[in-house]
Formats: sequence, C-alpha cells, structure tokens
Amino acid sequence: MALTKTYDVAGNREDLTDVLTILEPEATPVTSLAKKGKASGTFFEWQADSLDEVSFGGVLEGADASFGAGADKAANRAKLGNYVQKIRREYQVSDLQQAVDTAGVPSEFANAQAKSVRECKRDLEAAICSADDRAADDGTNPYRTRGFFKWLGADGTQPSDIPAAFQNVANDTTATQTEATFNSVLQELYEANGMPGSQLTLVAGPELKRQISDFARSEGTTTSTPYQITQLAESKKITLTVNFYEGDFGNVAIVASTFLNRSSSAPGTADTDAGLLIDPEYFGLHTLIAESTNELENRGGGRRGYVDLVAGLAVYSPKAHGYFA
Repeated sequence: MALTKTYDVAGNREDLTDVLTILEPEATPVTSLAKKGKASGTFFEWQADSLDEVSFGGVLEGADASFGAGADKAANRAKLGNYVQKIRREYQVSDLQQAVDTAGVPSEFANAQAKSVRECKRDLEAAICSADDRAADDGTNPYRTRGFFKWLGADGTQPSDIPAAFQNVANDTTATQTEATFNSVLQELYEANGMPGSQLTLVAGPELKRQISDFARSEGTTTSTPYQITQLAESKKITLTVNFYEGDFGNVAIVASTFLNRSSSAPGTADTDAGLLIDPEYFGLHTLIAESTNELENRGGGRRGYVDLVAGLAVYSPKAHGYFA
C-alpha cells in the first residue's frame, strides 16, 4: 500500500527551538585569585628580598657596633620581571547572516562578540597557568608571558634570572598523591617561609582533586585504616569530597581547574594530575591594556571587530608557592 511518509516529503518544516548551548570549561580560578596590578611597559619588574640567617655570635659588653657585611640590608634584594602578552579574538558576521532570523541568537554579531570575550578569558588563564617561558617580540614571534609552572621550575629547569634564594623549593612529582606526599609539600613550604599568608589555595587538575578526596577514605594501601565518617541518615547523602584541607603546616582551599599546564603545542589538553599550590598574597596579574571590544569599519561584507587585552603574570617570589606535576 502506498503511504506518504515524513522522510519522503521535501516540504516538511524544521522544528528548531530557540536554544543554543555551549558546554566548555570556563572557570578561571588563577586569574580570579591574582592581585590586580598595572604594567607600564612590555617588560615589568618587581623586587624580592630576604632576611639574613639568624646569628648566635653575641656581643661583648661595651663593644662598639662593627658594621660588617651584615649591615648592608639591601644586599639580598633582587629584581624579577616578566613580559606581557597580547591576547586577541576576532569576529566577523556577514550582512546577510546578521539579517537572517537565526534560532536562539537574537543578534549574530552580539553573540560573536560575547563568545570572543569568553574565549579571551580562557586564553589568559591558560597562558598564566602554563610552563611556557617569557619571550620578547622579535618581529616574528610575539611577546609571551612566563607561565606559573615555569616560574616554579616545573619543567625541571629553574629560570636562570631567578636567584637561588627565591627559587621554588616545594614540589612533588609523585604519580599518585597520598596524604603523606601532600603534607611533605606543605612542610617544605612552611620550612621555607613559615605561614606568611596563612591561607593557601590549591588549584588542582581533576585527577589530583580526586586523589585528595581519597584522603578521606584511606592512604591508598591495604594496610591503612580509612577515616571513619559519621553522617545523619536523615541527610540522605554521603559526603566523600575534600574542598578544604587543614594540616599541620597550613590550611588549603582546593579548587578544580582544567587549564593547568596546557601548552601551545597541545592547547586542548590539560594536565589532569597537576596542581598549583598558591599563596594569593604573593602573585598578581599586571595589565598594560585592559580588556576591550573594538568594532572596525564595515567594508561592505558585514560587521567585524575584535576583543583584546595585554597583561602578564607576576610571581612575586616563586619560593612562596608549590606545585604538583
């Protein structure tokens, strides 16, 4: 029997709802944590200093001040610096597409502009959370800001411009973190600095975040005794996550991120078991040109524009922070 079927009829109207979804990671915790400062040039600098070692010499009664080498209180001072990086996203919409009624998009140009702003925010987070080194614009390669992991020497090489007294000392590259290895990094950080900021933040890749949540269960060995957790049955839930860690050597807020240790060669790949142990008092984001949207002239093909910003990462003292890789 001959039937008219939906898949045979060319004139059926499409049913396209006014819904447009974007599912991409957008949280930028390191950018949000950073102190905000100004850069006045493409290369910006700051100073770091340290105290002399403690002295046990004592002073004889009646002795005059000797004014030896220790009298120079500027002797330990050093300058650190970084380049800014220009981040830009461009967008263009044809005049015909702007005029067409598009489902879920009241204005194609406004949608393109908003997406570019969000993409710049992600680009900045990835740049400052990378292990890329700083670079000057040479006419072929653009300015690049040194990423946090490079400031801490996470690629196995400490930057030569950082004096030994200010280099990172707290890190662990164990494949799977346990509470013992995690605490060893906190202890290294405490022994180097004390607790100047009192509150640390661990920006952790998804795998590292899961490993830390496992601290609440056991140390990951068959001989360890898991922590005993008691919850009221009326809550109808089981909490087995760690978002705040209180240890012998400081308190750590834990935030997950998918932008850690990405590289220009593999921008879409995050290092899931990496982590930045940050003291927010000792790093900042210095801006030369604030984020702005700019519409250019329409040359006949349609509206076009770009979003850009120029900023760089300032790690005031790499010794104040730690990392997991």
